[in-house]
Amino acid sequence: MTTYYDQEEINMINKGNDDLSVADSTPSNLLKNKQPRTSRVKQYTIQRQINEMINGKGYKKTVTIRMFGSGDTGTFIRNAVTGEYTNHRVGSKESNLYYSVANCTGLDKMNGPVHLYYNSPSEYEKHQFTTVDEESKYAWLNRVTHLRGKYV
Repeated sequence: MTTYYDQEEINMINKGNDDLSVADSTPSNLLKNKQPRTSRVKQYTIQRQINEMINGKGYKKTVTIRMFGSGDTGTFIRNAVTGEYTNHRVGSKESNLYYSVANCTGLDKMNGPVHLYYNSPSEYEKHQFTTVDEESKYAWLNRVTHLRGKYV
């Protein structure tokens, strides 16, 4: 006897066990031409070259960045730096409390862009060795200040 689970049940099973994926429980007759989108949340690593100043001289340095993506709409948001799950869901109104970015460089070839959620733009800047323009920071701060009283 084969048991089929709905998507929400599969997400709850996979939330606590990142070794499972939806593809593991999908019947083979549904896997004809392409794999279904999996709700498995993975850890990704990228290499990035950064400029570093040591004693007044500029050097290029390669760093490895480890990040955790959040799943599809309805899954719990996962902090991109720590990998910890929050009590808020992707696509909910509460998801606007986070600074989110999408990595569209092909890290996850089967599922498309990797959605990353940070507690603030400065956490994103430190993690990805980049800068965010002041206008974007200000817009995020205004949005979060307005929403914080409602959802926190």
